[in-house]
Amino acid sequence: MHVECRDAGSTRYRARVAQSGDVCQAAECDLGRPVAQQSCVGFVLVDKRDMKAATVLILLALPLDVPAMMSSANIIYRPELDAACPDAVTDALLVHSPDVLITRSVLPRRALAEWRTARPDGPLIVAEVTIAGEPGGAALADDEISRHQVLRCTAHDAIEALTIAERMWNEAVSVSPTVAPSSVAASHAPGMRSVTLVGGGIVNLITALYLVRHGYEVTLYDKAPDPRAKADWIEYGCTRGGGDGRMFTLTEADSYNARSRRSDGTSNNLLTLPVSNDGWRVSKPDDPLDLERQWVDEFHQLPTWLAESYNRDIFSVNQAARSQWTDLMRTDPALFGKSTGYREGILRLYLEADYFARHIIRNNRVGATRRVLTSGEVRDNYPALAAACDNGTVAGGIEVVGFTVNIHKFVAQLITLLESEGAELRWNTQVAGIQWERPGIVAGLETETALIRSHHYVLSPGAYGNELLRDTESHGKIQGMLGVWLTIPNIEPQLSKSVKIARNGHRAEETNVTLAIDESGGSTLICGSGYGWTGLDPQNIDLAQLDALFDGLDDTLRRFFPKAHEAARADGTLHESRQHCIRPWTASCLGVFERVAAMGHGVLIVTGGHNTGGFTQSPVVAEAVLAAFEGRQHPMHSRYHPRRLEQFYAGATPAAMTSPSCCPYLRTNSSWAKPRSSGLSSQRAKEHDSITSRSPLALQSTTATRSSTISS
Repeated sequence: MHVECRDAGSTRYRARVAQSGDVCQAAECDLGRPVAQQSCVGFVLVDKRDMKAATVLILLALPLDVPAMMSSANIIYRPELDAACPDAVTDALLVHSPDVLITRSVLPRRALAEWRTARPDGPLIVAEVTIAGEPGGAALADDEISRHQVLRCTAHDAIEALTIAERMWNEAVSVSPTVAPSSVAASHAPGMRSVTLVGGGIVNLITALYLVRHGYEVTLYDKAPDPRAKADWIEYGCTRGGGDGRMFTLTEADSYNARSRRSDGTSNNLLTLPVSNDGWRVSKPDDPLDLERQWVDEFHQLPTWLAESYNRDIFSVNQAARSQWTDLMRTDPALFGKSTGYREGILRLYLEADYFARHIIRNNRVGATRRVLTSGEVRDNYPALAAACDNGTVAGGIEVVGFTVNIHKFVAQLITLLESEGAELRWNTQVAGIQWERPGIVAGLETETALIRSHHYVLSPGAYGNELLRDTESHGKIQGMLGVWLTIPNIEPQLSKSVKIARNGHRAEETNVTLAIDESGGSTLICGSGYGWTGLDPQNIDLAQLDALFDGLDDTLRRFFPKAHEAARADGTLHESRQHCIRPWTASCLGVFERVAAMGHGVLIVTGGHNTGGFTQSPVVAEAVLAAFEGRQHPMHSRYHPRRLEQFYAGATPAAMTSPSCCPYLRTNSSWAKPRSSGLSSQRAKEHDSITSRSPLALQSTTATRSSTISS
C-alpha cells in the first residue's frame, strides 16, 4: 500500500492501495475523509481488543508542546538522528522496529526490506518531513513502497507529520469491517434483518428511521416514559429532559480540550475546579472513581495540536450531516415546519473583539459564514438586541449556516412517524446489560425478565449507560456534562432569529437562544448554556455548583435581553423554567463508534459521546450504522473509535496520566488524593437529594444485577 501526500499545506493527499505491485484503488482524500474507502488487502489485522499502541520512531526535533507525550514507552524519540547517516537510520529501524517512522533523513532502500521483515504483519507508515529550500527525504521509488506495503506521506513540519501519521495509522488498523462481505447477502434472509436499539434519544431515533427505511425490523427500548406523554422533565435524558431547543451549525461539537490549557501550554485543571471557582466541575467533591480520574487526566493532557486535528474530523462530520439533513427536509417536510418550530439561519454574537475576529476566520474556513455584522449592523438588523449593542455588550455578529427546532415537538413527530413505518418502541423498559456468548461475541441483551436476541444491536444510552457498556471498549469513555436551561418571553421588538452568544471565559461561555412557541401560543426564547462535569454518575450533582451555572446563564440573559429577563423574573417564570440535562461527552471530544461482533454474523454498535453535537451529527451516525450492517467502511468507524487516542499514543492513555506529576491537582487537593478502583462510594449511592429523589433514573449499585439507565 502506498499513500503519497500532495499539497500538504492544504491537507490533501492521494492514496493508492496496492497488492503485489498491482494498483487496485485510487482515491483523492483530505484530512476529513478516509485514506481508503474499502478494506486493504495484504495486512493481517489483529483484534482491537488485543491491539497495543503503535510504536512510533521520531528522528527529528519536536516543538515544545509535543515532548509532553514523549514519555510513553511506545514513542521513541531520537532527535539526535535528525541529520544522521543512512546506516544509522537503518540501524535505528532495526533496533526499534517501529510501526511508524517520522523523519527527514534519507531512508536507504534496503531499510524497507529489513523493516518489513522485522514487522511482517500490519501497516508500516513513513511520514517524511520536507522543508522548503532543503533536499527531500527518502525519495523512494513507488515500486519499492508498493512491494513492501508501506504507507508514505509527506508533510511540511513535524506537527503536520504527526497529525497525518496518527490519522493514517488509525484508519489502517480500523479498515476491516465487522460484518464479513460473504454474510451480507445472507443477512437479507427472513429473520436476519432484526435490530434492537437501546436508548430513545435523538441519535437513536434518527438511526431507527434510517434502518426502517432500508428494510430492517426495528425495536427500540428506553427506560424513560414515552416523550409524548409529557412526564416530568427529570424523568428523561438529554434529548427530552433539557430545554425545547436544538441547533444545527457547521461548528457544533467542536473540541473543548484547548480550553483546559493556559497560554503557556500547562493544564489549568478545568474539570477539577468547581464552577464557582471558574472550573467545570459540578459533581460533589467525593473521591473520584478510577475511570473518572483517568477521563479527567486525558481531557487535560490532550495537546492543542492533536485537539485541532480531532476538531477537523468533527467538522467533517458536520459537513456531511448538512447534506443529509437537507435530504431529510426534502423527504419529510412535515418534520421541519411550524409544528416543530423549524427556523432557518442562526446569528452568532461576540462580546470581545479579538474573539470575534478569530471566529470570523473559523466560520469562513468551514463555509459557515453568510454575513459578518458590526455592532451597529446587529442593532439595525435585530432591534431586539438594541439595548445590548447600545451598552457596548456586543462587539459584532456573524450570520451563519444552520437551523433550529423545538426538539420536544420534533421528537414527538419523529416517534409517530417511526410507528407509522413499522418500528416498535417500548418505553418504560430498562435494558440491564450485554450477555456475552464468549469474550468479544455478543449473545443478546438482558432485561430484568428476559433475554433479547436479534441480528444486530445499537446502544446509544447517552450519559446514563456506563454499566450497560461494561466489557466494551466504550466502557468509562462517555461521562456526563451538565447544561442548564431557562426560558424568557420573546417580547417586542421580538428576536427574529435564533442566536448563539459567545462569552469567552465566562461561566456561561456558550449560550444557545432558540425561538419557540409555548403551550399557550406565545413566543418564547429557550436558553441553554453551561459546562458542568458530573463524571460517571449523572445524579452526582453539587447543588451549589448547579446554582452557579444558573447564575452564569441568568447574567447573560440579563445583559442581552434586559426587558425580557426582568419580565420573567418579576412574574416568577424565570425560576420556574429552570431545567438541566446531562450531555454525553468523551475526554477527546470525539464521539464514540464501536463495533462488536454478535452471533450469527451480526454486529453490536455503540454510539454516543457527541457532547453538544448529538442532534447535528445524528444523520451521519445513522449512515455509519447502516454501513456497518452492510459490511461497508465509513469514516466514522475509525475516526470515532473509542480507543483512537490510545491506538497511537500509549503515553496519552488514562493509566499513564494518573501520577501526580501529570496532574498538579492530585498533589494539592486532598479530596482527590485516594483513587477508588470500582463502584460508587457508599455515601454517593445512599444520597437521595432533591434531584435524585424525584427521578427513577437514580444509578443502582454496580454490585447488584448489572443494570443501567437508558433514557432519551
